[in-house]
Amino acid sequence: MKLFLLLFSFLFTINLSAEVFSINLENDVVDGKDKHYTNGTSFMYLSNKDTNDLDKYDNKLFEYLTLIPTLTNNTKHQSLGLTYSQLAFTPDDLERRDKIVKDVPYAGVITLDFSLFKWNEKLFHNYMLTLGMVGPSTKTAQFQKAYHNITGNTKPKGWDNQLKDNFLYNFAYSFGYKNFENKFDYGKMDLTSNARIDIGNYNRAVMISSMIRYGDNYPNNFNTLGRLIGSNSDKLLNIDEKRNDNFAWSISYGLGYTYTDYFYINDYDKSYELEKIKDTFTQLISVDTFFDAFILSFNFKTSKFIFTNENSTRENWGGVSLSYIF
Repeated sequence: MKLFLLLFSFLFTINLSAEVFSINLENDVVDGKDKHYTNGTSFMYLSNKDTNDLDKYDNKLFEYLTLIPTLTNNTKHQSLGLTYSQLAFTPDDLERRDKIVKDVPYAGVITLDFSLFKWNEKLFHNYMLTLGMVGPSTKTAQFQKAYHNITGNTKPKGWDNQLKDNFLYNFAYSFGYKNFENKFDYGKMDLTSNARIDIGNYNRAVMISSMIRYGDNYPNNFNTLGRLIGSNSDKLLNIDEKRNDNFAWSISYGLGYTYTDYFYINDYDKSYELEKIKDTFTQLISVDTFFDAFILSFNFKTSKFIFTNENSTRENWGGVSLSYIF
């Protein structure tokens, strides 16, 4: 936790002016019970798009970041992002107090994502460094118990068996591209594809996805599926392209595939005797509304997890996010 405070302090000494701030909530309440990845809360921040303007920002960090290369040379914009997340994982049976072998363990995770976006209106590159913690120090058990006291849901009784404290780190690279854009007399449509690779002691995976969107008057941001678990900062890119004094809306459908080599929650503690996750197929439906400086979004995500023994399970989550453009 002290490390996170130091990193926050450093961030605010580099004199960024905020572009977008977003709060994202995700929960498996749509399934009617807690199971495995059960809820996530994220706070996201994205800087201005001109942090590569060294005449405007006299900052050594920006100078070094501007030198980082990409596979394409036409990225005229640069943005910095920071995301704080808390995620909760539980087994299927919340009534049991003992350790449940062959089911996902209780686990709380907090992470800080540091993102560097290099982009133009057609494509983006995202370099992401994730630092985090798993275990009792995250206080996820207390948070979930308090939440269930408020909602009246089943109280989780097995948090004494949660995964122990450990440090998490990950690096991710993702590339997004707008394959198609078209305007009609009665609205507009776009298709955005995304590829992502994660390496580290938290998650090692490769993901590909596409999202198709239809709506009216929405900004030309990058409407990607994001990542398998957690918030999606890609959608904040270029979201300030215009402010909507008139109401704007969009509805999207996304499809993604993830190959997982290692996921800490599932694979770290071998005593749980869990099968490794191999393939995951994800579908996402999203409804976004835009008015002035505010964006309100709702989504439904469903994933089919296929394990190395060819067994499979399907899990669903609902999400809501509120974003504000400064």
